[in-house]
Amino acid sequence: MASESSQTTDYPEWEEGQAAALAQPTLPVTDPHHRRPSSLTRQPVSTRTVLRLAMPAIGEQVLNAIIGLTDTVIAGHIRGTANTIASATAAVGLMTYLQWFAGLMTAALGVGATAIVARSIGANRTRVANRVAGTCVSAAFLVGVLTAVVMFIFAHQVIALCGLTGQAAAFAQQYLRIMLITISLQTASQIGMAAIRGAGDTVNPMRIMFMVMLINGVASTAFTYGWLGAPAWGLPGDAFGTLLAYLTGGVCTSVILFTGQRKLHLQMRHLRIVPHVLQRVLKIGMPSWVEGVLLWGGQFLIVVFVINARTDPHGYTLAAHVSVLRIESISFLPGFGFGIAASTLVGQYLGAKKPAEARRAGHIAAWLALITMTLLALPMVICPTFMLDLIVHSPPVIQVGFWPMILAGLAQPGFALAIVFSGALKGAGETVLPMISTITGVLLVRLGVLALMLLVIWPHHTPAKNLTAVWIAVVVDLNYRAVFNYLAYRHSRWQRICV
Repeated sequence: MASESSQTTDYPEWEEGQAAALAQPTLPVTDPHHRRPSSLTRQPVSTRTVLRLAMPAIGEQVLNAIIGLTDTVIAGHIRGTANTIASATAAVGLMTYLQWFAGLMTAALGVGATAIVARSIGANRTRVANRVAGTCVSAAFLVGVLTAVVMFIFAHQVIALCGLTGQAAAFAQQYLRIMLITISLQTASQIGMAAIRGAGDTVNPMRIMFMVMLINGVASTAFTYGWLGAPAWGLPGDAFGTLLAYLTGGVCTSVILFTGQRKLHLQMRHLRIVPHVLQRVLKIGMPSWVEGVLLWGGQFLIVVFVINARTDPHGYTLAAHVSVLRIESISFLPGFGFGIAASTLVGQYLGAKKPAEARRAGHIAAWLALITMTLLALPMVICPTFMLDLIVHSPPVIQVGFWPMILAGLAQPGFALAIVFSGALKGAGETVLPMISTITGVLLVRLGVLALMLLVIWPHHTPAKNLTAVWIAVVVDLNYRAVFNYLAYRHSRWQRICV
């Protein structure tokens, strides 16, 4: 899921003791000794300010959603029977979870980097921002290499754990091993873009994602179906096209970071991993990493035990679940765009010593996200069959996904508030409360409601009822987290956090 921006600190200027300076305690946002604020925070926050920052971020998130949507649509329309289509869609769905896991391995770096970069830029301390960004990009690349090696070794076991067999398992193995080639570059690129956003630049990440989306759409389609003179590789061609797209995205991110088109301007010396810098980043980002891992774990347990292909050999349930998620992403990823805007603005206004404006930025972003996501959710509730048929041309899959599609639409208003208030808190460096929200929401509320549905209300359940129960639990969980994060944001503790 997206990185949130945030805060900076009143670090001394970079001289001989650069790393040691980062290790010192930071000053609270109320400290009067600060530098001239960035241009983003010189005026009071307004709806226009939020939209100006959010729209490119929303564009980036929507483009990111289209990439995943394209891969799923291609899998859902490959040549073959309904069972073949379901197997291909289920395989791509499992890869979605594994790619999510790979991204989580560097999530702490992303949250910590955007927090410190945003507040550093807000206080006009670009040297600090450059060192933090460089350290995090290098660390992300190394973690990505390690993650790819581990996932390659245990690919067969993970696929078997999810119960995929036969054609679905073969599809999954082919897809995963192609995608692992670019994992390290993807993780480094994600952290680089997180730092760029923290610096207040949401336009260039959107441009990068547009290029990635375009290349993915053309290359994946060409190599899957044999268009434009390309070989027809079937589902592996889908993965190969995505690989080419992410390679291009990684190169473009590097160019932006090293050419210094905005506040950030990395040089090779910035790529040296400085332990004190990394420690400061991880101190902020680790709660968010724990939050993300627990969220992923809860979701993956659902795949393993509830949507397991052993009880549904053709993978109809997993294919339906993935199709619903892809359609839902068109709604919630714009919400993450507003969350990014809230995170960046909160961090930079705190860096500029304007806590009241920081609070107002979060509220404006929340209202805009609520309106946007509610409107985008209406087609999911009104015409679920039509929406699903756009993704996967398999009547059994559409039948299983009917009620989950409606429930996904009903979850969007609460999801909007949960996303933005979580992003705003993280933008202030408050990563513990969002972590608690996720832990209790996933492990207690979501799994608790799911257990109640499957053990008490629907004891004689079918794969279709399993999936419907999953989405009922999701609706309850997301509304719980919306209330939790809102109440956390109402209090002023986050305004006094030092990073």
